[in-house]
Amino acid sequence: MAQQTQTCGKTTVEYDERCTYTCTCGPKIGCKWNVECPDGKGGWTNTSGTGMTTTTQPKYPTVQVAGNLDAIARSLTKMWKQKVTVPERLAAKRVRRTLKGSPEEIAQALGLKLG
Repeated sequence: MAQQTQTCGKTTVEYDERCTYTCTCGPKIGCKWNVECPDGKGGWTNTSGTGMTTTTQPKYPTVQVAGNLDAIARSLTKMWKQKVTVPERLAAKRVRRTLKGSPEEIAQALGLKLG
């Protein structure tokens, strides 16, 4: 399997292409990353950490995602401590995007719902 590499803050995160990557950075909170991979038994394994940040904090919350929208919704639920759901028709869709804005704006741009 091919390896993917992303940067969250100043931290480099490597993961298998079958996995889903999420990084969220924001003012006063720094950066947090999460990688979810299929466990081969119908579930997911989860690895997460923090990304070292520069001395200047981002002005607006930023989210970088790559992978399956269903797994991205689970990751954002954990990171934001707020329920994020994905419509069934989009659950298997794979995306790769960087978005800035409030959680509501980011969720809407990805076709997800908060609450």
